[in-house]
Amino acid sequence: MKGLRLTIAKQTVSSILDTLGDDDFFNIIAYNEELHYVEPCLNGTLVQADRANKEHFREHLNKLFAKGIGMLDIALNEAFNILSDFNHTGQGSICSQAIMLITDGAVDTYDTIFAKYNWPDRKVRMFTYLIGREAAFADNLKWMACANKGFFTQISTLADVQENVMEYLHVLSRPKVIDQEHDVVWTEAYIDSTVSLHEKLADDQGLVLMTTVAMPVFSKQNETRSKGILLGVVGTDVPVKELLKAIPKYKLGIHGYAFAITNNGYILTHPELRPLYEEGKKRRKPNYSSVDLSEVEWEDRDDVLRNAMVNRKTGKFSMEVKKTVDKGVQCIKCSSY
Repeated sequence: MKGLRLTIAKQTVSSILDTLGDDDFFNIIAYNEELHYVEPCLNGTLVQADRANKEHFREHLNKLFAKGIGMLDIALNEAFNILSDFNHTGQGSICSQAIMLITDGAVDTYDTIFAKYNWPDRKVRMFTYLIGREAAFADNLKWMACANKGFFTQISTLADVQENVMEYLHVLSRPKVIDQEHDVVWTEAYIDSTVSLHEKLADDQGLVLMTTVAMPVFSKQNETRSKGILLGVVGTDVPVKELLKAIPKYKLGIHGYAFAITNNGYILTHPELRPLYEEGKKRRKPNYSSVDLSEVEWEDRDDVLRNAMVNRKTGKFSMEVKKTVDKGVQCIKCSSY
């Protein structure tokens, strides 16, 4: 796999990373006669697909080069072992699991490996991407995908990458479509303008914290329901300040404040979240949308509050915190959540 094939393979991996979000976990393994983790410091595990991790892996991905003979069996064994270990520890989203194989050929179907790790339950889906125009190995890769509830596609040019990568999303969505599971998703906070485009001024007037709420749209026709057709996604942008209007301020007290986080612990709104550098310049801070609650609520040293909110527990929780009041004097008070 050299030249254009390697370039297409790297772009395919990068496009797959684009489809992953904060709820997903991943790793990238290169292989020849031996295994080579793209990030050697993170071998044998999966990492959260947040923006920082994906960019970090992309940097290492660009350093890959082709050498030796691709021994796919050792790579498949490693991938299945990682997924099994990660699932048994209760880490990750404990949802769909998949192996994405990007290769320019496979000399075998490796059915003994699938029989050992994945059959008969087939909990891990196999998606195979054949790089190049040759069709000699297409049958093997197609069999591997079909035998493991996945999808096969061939990518011969850079222009084909984006469209072919997106095919796996339709396969993963089918069970939810068939069961009519309408999961509602709220994104992390981001900066956007509430002013229409023709009214927007050069100094970015109208920039506010926003979040997006979205849900899938399924085909409900009886003749297509069994096929699980995902039509698309519907969503709307919501200014965070509109969500804060639902909070009864009279219950917070004079020095109290409300905050919200995502299911990954990132701050949606908090008095200490300042996404812009200066009021006049309106320049955004890097990674402002992935600030963890533990970075601003320092008194929550054991992440008791954070973990309770991430796990959607209800009730009250108390801890001592320091709060700056009049003339910069700090007092210790007890806060309940």
